Amino acid sequence: MYVASPVSAILYKCKVTETDIPYKYADENLTISALMKIKLLKRYKPEKFTFDVLKEEYGICAIRGPRGIPNSLSAALK
Repeated sequence: MYVASPVSAILYKCKVTETDIPYKYADENLTISALMKIKLLKRYKPEKFTFDVLKEEYGICAIRGPRGIPNSLSAALK
């Protein structure tokens, strides 16, 4: 799981255990209609997978939501 600014790094490896859990929330900025449950598998040091490392070593130039990752990064996260 990537944590945005000011951390800007991958901090957690998680596994989704349940999806599409009905939930209703809305305000002027956000609407939520479903949730998911996740299980924490591993924590990474904040300096291990920073945005700069992701960019320079793995070619990831932007993180704006859910995305796939290169095989090399997948191997490093294991």
